[in-house]
Amino acid sequence: MAVTSTFSAHEQSALAAHFQQRDLRCPDTLRSVYGSDLPKRLPGVLCRPTDSDEPFSIAWAERIINASDWPLLPNLVPIMALDERSFVCVVASSLDDDIALPGEGAVVRWHLDVTKDEHQAAILDTNCLLYIESVAEELEAREEGLSRVLEEMGPAYELQYLEVERRPRDFVFRPVRIACQNVAVALGAFAHDSSFDGLSVVAWQTCEVPHVAAHEASRALTALMLCDAFQSGGTMEIRFDQRTRLRADGTTPKSGQHVQVDKTYHGHPERQVPASLRRFGRTVGVPLGQTHNARITPEESRRLFKAITPMPTALAMRVDKAVAEGVATPERLCFTLLSQIWREVELDFMLAVSPRTGSIISGGAPHDRRAERQTESEVTRAALMLGMYFRRLDSSDGAGATKSEARVLEDNRVGVSWEVLPDIGGVRFSGLRSEPLPWQDIHGSSSHVLNDQDTLIVLPRLAVDSETSDLAAALAARASAAVVVPSDARTTSERLPSERCFLLRCPAPPVGLDTAAG
Repeated sequence: MAVTSTFSAHEQSALAAHFQQRDLRCPDTLRSVYGSDLPKRLPGVLCRPTDSDEPFSIAWAERIINASDWPLLPNLVPIMALDERSFVCVVASSLDDDIALPGEGAVVRWHLDVTKDEHQAAILDTNCLLYIESVAEELEAREEGLSRVLEEMGPAYELQYLEVERRPRDFVFRPVRIACQNVAVALGAFAHDSSFDGLSVVAWQTCEVPHVAAHEASRALTALMLCDAFQSGGTMEIRFDQRTRLRADGTTPKSGQHVQVDKTYHGHPERQVPASLRRFGRTVGVPLGQTHNARITPEESRRLFKAITPMPTALAMRVDKAVAEGVATPERLCFTLLSQIWREVELDFMLAVSPRTGSIISGGAPHDRRAERQTESEVTRAALMLGMYFRRLDSSDGAGATKSEARVLEDNRVGVSWEVLPDIGGVRFSGLRSEPLPWQDIHGSSSHVLNDQDTLIVLPRLAVDSETSDLAAALAARASAAVVVPSDARTTSERLPSERCFLLRCPAPPVGLDTAAG
């Protein structure tokens, strides 16, 4: 990086004076930003440290933020406009503190208006110098990347595959577009490369928009890329420097668009691991491109896969234990969750109660091993019933509640949590709403309602035998307990002796659960 400053001595002193006026210490990494050629590479993007309120100055950004519903925190200083409704702010320490804050020099995203508190001040990078450098690299390669996907690879893929309804092979570059509310937030293109048995990426573009949380575009594109690397059956190595050629010539039969492309790509436009991907990796604690600046090693891919896969702490610990014991590879478990082959509560339950989980998520025991398949079938039925019941408890979908109320399906989760109880083969649900429990046995004499302080222990079973009845009665002495069975189970609620024992009927019969388990 060049070290010649593009700012005058007056602007340099204005930077120091601005921090002093707010009783803050200017991070050394921020001084390095303004002492380099980065301001020249980012004109109209990086705020200037002048002592006036001119547009795109630090004072101008502070005025806009403090006039909003979310005034700045005392230790944040805006240095860049991220989008129309948010700014990039650097974290600084007070001059009175002898020890710097743990996050001094990091950058966070400050929204002018945000609906959820947890989205405010989300970390963008751990180092403001690395962040600004990455933004400059990203913007300098953006036009080439956009043209590559939108004008070349996209039309060629449409001509050769979409219009003729053909499925591409793994070695064919597949363009990817991710949008949220009709706004494109990520573009990419990747394919399996047999020359090194890994994934080759020639396009990767993400952006931040006001209505999407920080790094969510990078997280989504990373998840698709890593899932594709796993599905292709390679080593999980990902390269951004592989040479490839794209040729297409013809007219799409449906839209009538003429496509003529003959281009050779020498890897990704940035000629290294994309800046936005490296930036995202730093925020999740996985530095990328450490061995080679244009490649992600299999070990880095596995660590990144684990970091981006949402899972509660208890499930993460069980996944680590399963990997250590050789139950399954980390990429298989992460792929299982991200692709929703098995949901989080389902996988958590199976890992906790069954030694057959590795076989289950790998496709199950061979058909000629009847006893093993029967054991796996019982586990998968129980896990699926728990997963279905959890989604029902955690959904606030008010379909049919009132005719005048619009039905909203976006982010309708309630916040119910679960804890697997492996000793009894059950799950404890917490954070319930004060409303009748779903799936209650229609033959029961009453409709049970729990308040939001109650917990519910659910035992998934194929039928209620004496052992299950005794266990449910013992649990009911301490908390509400329920036994969930398939819809056609020949069981009645009379077999549960306590008033705090409920019989729940899953809408699906065993054959439906087996079909869902695959």
